Parts: sequence; C-alpha cells; structure tokens
Amino acid sequence: MPSIKTKTPLLGGGYYHLFNRGINREKIFFTTPNYHYFLLLIERYLMHYMDILAYCLLPNHFHIIVKIKDEVEAGAVSESKIQPRPLLQNEEEIGKLASKQLGRLFTSYAMAINKQENRVSNLFDPKFKRLEIDQHEYLEYLIFYTHYNSDKHGLSNNFKTYFFSSYNALSGQNKTKLNRKLVWEIYGGQEEFLDFHNGMHSEVKQVIIE
Repeated sequence: MPSIKTKTPLLGGGYYHLFNRGINREKIFFTTPNYHYFLLLIERYLMHYMDILAYCLLPNHFHIIVKIKDEVEAGAVSESKIQPRPLLQNEEEIGKLASKQLGRLFTSYAMAINKQENRVSNLFDPKFKRLEIDQHEYLEYLIFYTHYNSDKHGLSNNFKTYFFSSYNALSGQNKTKLNRKLVWEIYGGQEEFLDFHNGMHSEVKQVIIE
C-alpha cells in the first residue's frame, strides 16, 4: 500500500480511500446545507466515473470510499439528438477523467463556501489524499472506519445515527444512489455487512491520518 505522502494515481477498476481536511485543520462545513451541497456535487461530478461505496462528512474533513468504474461513456451529447457514446475502457484514461472530476468538485465547493463565508484563501489542504485499497479485508475495514469516524471524533455516541454518513443508506432497503449491492457483496451479504458494523475492530494504523 502506498504511503500517504505519495500521489497515488487513480486507475479504472480500482478501489480508493479519498480523504482531505480543511486548510490548517479549519472547517469545511459551516451549516447543514453545506453538507447537502457537497453530497449534491458528489452526485453531479463523480457518480458517472465511480461508484460511491461509503462516505462520512465531518466539520473539518471527509472520507469517501470509491470504486473507479471499469468503463465510462466518452464523447458529447448532440444538440439535436442523443447519439450513442463510445465506451472508454482504458484504465489510465478513466483514472485521469476521475481525477479531473474530483478537482471540479473541490473547486466548485470551495468557491461556494468562500462566497458564503466571505473568505478568499484555500479551503482544503492542497495535499489531497487518495490511497489504493488492494486488500479485501482492508476494504471491509475502511468502509466500517469511514462510518465509525463520527464516534472517533466525538461527534456522535452511535455512528449509526450520524446523519452525514452513508451507513443508513447502505444498511437498509430505501432507495439510494450509492452502490449498495456492491457493498453488500464485499461483505458477503446485508447481514454480514450489519454484523461487521455491530462489532468493534482494532484500529489499523494506516488510516490514522487526521
């Protein structure tokens, strides 16, 4: 697994832990609508290029677990009619597109917050972190760790009730745009997903990054 000091490239088909915090550990979410807006931008900019497997948004940082898609539509939509768009399957090209979309998300969000808060400096730490997840057990743990983060930082007494995480969307049957089916497959089923989250797990040192 790469060090968090390295700039891990995104590749099509890969699993990644994406995380960052506010510059100087300052807030990135100031109001409840800010959290909703960030999630809207995730849907707008990322979901065409990656499956969102888990997330947790906290006042001064976030965690997102993703799987970059194996293939994505390329090309543009005709103004007169929708033309079939070719599928891009090159893992490096897909990864570059995914990285570009992440940049667009962060830029859009930072511009909105700077306007809201009447600020002009960087919002996010410029050293955005992305680590490849190349072990199945570590992937299981990181999804749990992402959800558990609100308890870890004292923002909740029960991470299952924390509003700005994906746990409830993944644990139930309500409609969601997250790839719940894939998450359940990772654990071996819905019950196994719930059982894993009902247990406590020793902290893995690689994810102590705040």
